[in-house]
This record gives sequence, structure tokens and C-alpha cells, in this order.
Amino acid sequence: MEDSPERRSTQNLILAGLSLVLSGAALALPDPIRPLWPALVALGLVFATRQAPLSLATACLSALILLSFKDWSSFSGWFGWSGGLGRTLSSPWHFCAILFTLLLGALATVIESSGGLLRLLHASEEITDRTRQRFLSSVLGLGLLCFFDGLANSLMLGRVARPVADRLRIPRAYLSYLVDTTSSAVACLAFLSTWIVTQLGYIAHHSPLQEPAYLQFLSSIPHNFYCLFGLFLAFLSVRNRWLIGPMRACKPIHQEASPAPRTPEKHGTLSSCLIPILVLISTLPLAIILLHRPEADVPLTERIQQSLNASTVPLAFVIASSLALLTAFILFPPRRRQELPRVALAGALQLVPALGILLLAWILGSLFESLETAHVLSRALGSWLPLSALPAGVFVAGCGVSFISGTSWGTMGLLMPLVLPLSGTMAAEQGIAPEVLATIVPAVIGAVFGGAVFGDHCSPYSDTTIISALATGVSTHEHTITQLPYALITAGAALGLGYFPVALGIPGWLAVLSGSGILTALVILWVRRSRVS
Repeated sequence: MEDSPERRSTQNLILAGLSLVLSGAALALPDPIRPLWPALVALGLVFATRQAPLSLATACLSALILLSFKDWSSFSGWFGWSGGLGRTLSSPWHFCAILFTLLLGALATVIESSGGLLRLLHASEEITDRTRQRFLSSVLGLGLLCFFDGLANSLMLGRVARPVADRLRIPRAYLSYLVDTTSSAVACLAFLSTWIVTQLGYIAHHSPLQEPAYLQFLSSIPHNFYCLFGLFLAFLSVRNRWLIGPMRACKPIHQEASPAPRTPEKHGTLSSCLIPILVLISTLPLAIILLHRPEADVPLTERIQQSLNASTVPLAFVIASSLALLTAFILFPPRRRQELPRVALAGALQLVPALGILLLAWILGSLFESLETAHVLSRALGSWLPLSALPAGVFVAGCGVSFISGTSWGTMGLLMPLVLPLSGTMAAEQGIAPEVLATIVPAVIGAVFGGAVFGDHCSPYSDTTIISALATGVSTHEHTITQLPYALITAGAALGLGYFPVALGIPGWLAVLSGSGILTALVILWVRRSRVS
């Protein structure tokens, strides 16, 4: 008999309370491993409760217990305005990350409600294999276009594409796979999304490198093998009609048997969709450059380099998203503008739970710094784990945490404050040259992001998984079991064709190219063999 939600909540609270009680006993642990206890609490509760907010909050309290007994002055100082908590709450990166995320959430729902997206998926009445392939290619293209938020991408694209997919007799489970694959993976890779300020904040606060956070993020993209290979496999699947596992048994729903979902305004224009996105893309680099005031006259290239590392970068994100949202307001269908406040507010509020996880992750990261957790991990791993193997290990850990917890943001918040400082301390203890560390850190960053997205794709507890299923009209169970084979193949490719070659010294971009070639050959052979049999 399945436990009721109330009973599960009670069990989760008991586990969290027991963890805090054991935190007092953890004071008896030897000094070299005691700072690891809060990280173990977070990981253990994530696996046991599948509740990222509860796990992170309990880990924060556990860390505070250890910090209070370690050094009372450090404990009291952490609560001060110049301490860890004060720096976390007053950081311009953190404040602007929250504001920027809410603005982009509002932008996504306003664009969807305007009706412009529906025009991009217009399909002819003729039902042929070519028509289906053209429609599915349009779904992938629109998924790339809606790069600014993964959750909004799933919701918008699923709801808009579902009636067209039904008419073309395309299984909803396959549509759900494409919608989900182009959600978090695209938002994680995009240089402008609800993820980016959070990603840059983690990099800026925890990376051992001195390069601007934006440049480190761009350097990590070729090492984000899971997202890159996942998008590429979706393209191969559409192009070659590659259906595997339970997906092969899925049947389309005939249009007459399917109640028509509520769709956005059908008379929207393409401009109401495309122009706000163009404003978002074009104003961000201008705002970053113009807001920075160099101390002296410098060449343009040097000014751009300085502006990417300036304290005004978070403000530039807020300005760009505000202008894009204002543009979307102006282009919204005039006869429906009374709906704008409700639509925009709903889009912003749907991201509030993720922001709560984000705030807890920031606080836990500052406590890790106070406890010097990264240094302890480095001493434990540095003697036997080569630094070049760290990205592969981080990716596997990220896949496990994200699958069990179902949260990409919680996974990033737990791992990034640990593994980025760890890479620097391991390099110092192993005598690694700075130029070698500069190639490993982007791979570590990409491994955290890719591992976090893995759970977003196939965990039954992920909000993106659930929203993709709801938006396309399938059950969460059906979406999970049909997408899981694709996600596992992608994760295996990321590890075997990506992080293992990188550990051997192969550049990330070369691993992407060679891995893509191998995947193309394997998919073609798989499809031909299936058709013959």
C-alpha cells in the first residue's frame, strides 16, 4: 500500500530531525573529516526524501551546528553583514539573479499567451511522413528559439504543439521527449536564460580561476557533453525516425478522440514572439559594455574584456530582460491587454519554488566556505584521484543526485560550491600547472551542468519532466519510461565519448565532434538493422 503524502511528509521531517541530532554526534568525528558531514546530510536526505528544499535546509542547520562548536566567533561572525550570510543576501549577483529570473518567467508566459508561437508550428492539412518530419523539426527549432527558460519552454511548446501533433498522428510520448529534451538542455547552454545569472554567480564565487565568469561559462559549453549530445540525438531521432525501447509501442491519439486543449490566441503575430526575443538578445551585450566605465581610455577589445568581469554585469541582465518584457507588453494583442498583469504574474510565480532552492544553495555554499569543506575533500581525494578524472566523477555524481532529487538547481547548488574549490586545491596539492587547471575547470563546470540536466530529463520527480508530460497530454510514468532510454544513451555517450577522452588530454571540442560522428554512425546502423529485422 502506497504511503499517503501526509505520512511521507512526516517521515521526511523525522529523517531531517534525526540528521540534526546526529550532527551533534558528528562533533566527535576527527577534524579532517568533520566538515564533510553537512554535505553527507544533504546527499543522504536527497536520496531518502527526494526533497531538495528540505535536504538543503537541514544541511544548512547541520553546518551551523558544526560551525558553532568549531569557533564561536566564526559562528557569530557568519550572521553579520560582512559575514557569510550577509554577503550571500547582499550580493548583487544574487539579488539580480532573483529579479532577472522572475522577469524572464513573466516574459515567457506573455510571449506564449500572445499567440505568436502557434504560427511558427503551422502545418499543412496533408498528413505524410514528410509533413510529420517537417513539423518535428519545427518543434526542435522552436525549442532552440525558446532558450530563455527550460520550464517555460516545456509548458509553452508542449501546449502549442500538442493539437498539431494529434492532427498529424504523432505519438504524444514522442512529442513529450522532444519538448523535454529542448528545455533544460537549451536553457543550460544558452548565454541568456533564467539559468545564466545563477550559473555565472556560482562560477564567480567559487572558481579557482581569475578569468571573467562569462568567459569560463563559454569555455564550459564544449564540455557540457550531456546537453550537446542530448540535443544532437534528438535531431538524429527526428531525421532518421529513431524510436527505441517503449517509445516504439506508443500510438498516436486521433484528433477526434482528443479534446482540444486551451490554446493561445490564434491571431497572434510572429512579431509578438520574435521581436521581444531579439530585444533580449541585442540589448544584453550593449548593456554589459555601456554600463561599465573603465578607469582610463582603453582599446575596445580590452574594454569588452573588462566589462564581462565588471560588477555591473548582473544589472545588465535585469535591464535587458526588463526591456524585452516591456516590448512583449507593447506587442501583445490590444483587445486582450487587460490579461497582461495576470499572465505576467503567473509566469513569475511559477519560478518561486526554484528560487527558494537557489537561496538555500547559496547559504549552504557560504557555510561550506566557513567549514573549509573543499580543502578537506581535496586532502581526501588528492592523493589518489588524478585531477583529469575529476570531471567524469563529478558528472556521475551529478547524474545520481539530480535523478534522485529531480532538481537541476538543487544539484548545481550542492555540487558547485564543493567541486570548483576542490579542483583548485587538488591542483595545488598535486603540483598541477595553472595552464592545466585552466583546461580542467571548464570541464568540471560542464560536468556539473550536464549531470544536473540528466535528472531534469528523466527523473519522475523533476518539475520539467512533470510539466512536459502535462503539457503534451501524457502521464508522467509514460513520459519517464519512454524518455529514459534516450537519456541513458546520452549519459553513456557523455561519459564514454566526452569525459573519458578529456581525461586523456583530448580537447573538449574535438570530443564533441568525434562523439557526434560516432553517435551518427550508431543511430544509422541501429535504424537500418531495425528495418531489416
